[in-house]
Amino acid sequence: MTIHLLRGARRRAALRPVWAAGLLAVGPAAAAQAAEAGRPVTFAKDVAPILQRSCESCHRAEGGAPMALVTYEDVRPWARAIKD
Repeated sequence: MTIHLLRGARRRAALRPVWAAGLLAVGPAAAAQAAEAGRPVTFAKDVAPILQRSCESCHRAEGGAPMALVTYEDVRPWARAIKD
Protein backbone atom coordinates (compact mmCIF):
# COMPACT_ATOMS: atom_id res chain seq x y z
CA MET A 1 0.00 0.00 0.00
CA THR A 2 1.36 3.42 -0.86
CA ILE A 3 1.81 6.07 1.80
CA HIS A 4 -0.89 8.37 0.37
CA LEU A 5 -3.51 5.68 1.08
CA LEU A 6 -2.52 5.19 4.72
CA ARG A 7 -4.41 6.96 7.49
CA GLY A 8 -3.71 8.30 10.97
CA ALA A 9 -0.88 6.84 13.04
CA ARG A 10 0.20 4.41 10.31
CA ARG A 11 0.61 7.29 7.89
CA ARG A 12 2.55 9.41 10.38
CA ALA A 13 4.86 6.49 11.15
CA ALA A 14 5.45 5.87 7.44
CA LEU A 15 6.23 9.53 6.80
CA ARG A 16 8.49 10.09 9.81
CA PRO A 17 11.70 9.15 7.93
CA VAL A 18 10.70 11.44 5.06
CA TRP A 19 10.20 14.40 7.39
CA ALA A 20 13.43 13.66 9.20
CA ALA A 21 15.43 13.36 6.00
CA GLY A 22 13.95 16.48 4.46
CA LEU A 23 14.08 18.81 7.44
CA LEU A 24 16.98 17.57 9.51
CA ALA A 25 19.29 17.51 6.53
CA VAL A 26 18.90 21.22 5.87
CA GLY A 27 17.22 22.63 9.00
CA PRO A 28 20.34 22.82 11.16
CA ALA A 29 22.26 24.50 8.34
CA ALA A 30 19.62 27.23 8.06
CA ALA A 31 19.62 27.71 11.83
CA ALA A 32 23.43 27.83 11.89
CA GLN A 33 23.50 30.42 9.10
CA ALA A 34 20.97 32.57 10.95
CA ALA A 35 22.96 32.29 14.18
CA GLU A 36 26.19 33.20 12.40
CA ALA A 37 24.47 36.24 10.94
CA GLY A 38 23.36 37.21 14.45
CA ARG A 39 19.65 37.02 13.68
CA PRO A 40 16.84 34.76 14.89
CA VAL A 41 15.56 31.89 12.75
CA THR A 42 12.38 32.98 10.96
CA PHE A 43 9.75 31.10 9.00
CA ALA A 44 9.96 33.33 5.93
CA LYS A 45 13.75 33.41 5.63
CA ASP A 46 14.79 30.01 6.96
CA VAL A 47 11.93 27.51 7.03
CA ALA A 48 9.77 28.44 4.02
CA PRO A 49 12.59 27.92 1.48
CA ILE A 50 13.16 24.40 2.83
CA LEU A 51 9.47 23.57 2.54
CA GLN A 52 9.27 25.09 -0.93
CA ARG A 53 12.23 23.05 -2.11
CA SER A 54 11.44 19.75 -0.38
CA CYS A 55 7.75 19.55 0.54
CA GLU A 56 5.42 21.81 -1.41
CA SER A 57 5.34 19.69 -4.54
CA CYS A 58 2.94 17.41 -2.62
CA HIS A 59 2.01 19.55 0.41
CA ARG A 60 -0.07 22.21 -1.33
CA ALA A 61 -3.79 22.81 -1.82
CA GLU A 62 -4.19 20.42 -4.77
CA GLY A 63 -1.24 18.16 -3.94
CA GLY A 64 -1.36 14.50 -3.00
CA ALA A 65 -0.49 15.06 0.66
CA PRO A 66 -3.19 15.42 3.33
CA MET A 67 -2.23 18.94 4.40
CA ALA A 68 -0.77 22.06 2.87
CA LEU A 69 2.60 23.30 4.13
CA VAL A 70 2.74 26.61 2.31
CA THR A 71 2.14 29.33 4.89
CA TYR A 72 3.12 29.65 8.53
CA GLU A 73 -0.54 29.13 9.47
CA ASP A 74 -0.55 25.84 7.49
CA VAL A 75 2.68 24.59 9.05
CA ARG A 76 2.26 25.64 12.70
CA PRO A 77 -0.27 22.92 13.70
CA TRP A 78 2.14 20.28 12.34
CA ALA A 79 5.33 21.64 13.92
CA ARG A 80 5.56 18.98 16.64
CA ALA A 81 4.99 16.13 14.16
CA ILE A 82 7.59 17.61 11.80
CA LYS A 83 10.06 17.95 14.66
CA ASP A 84 9.44 14.37 15.83
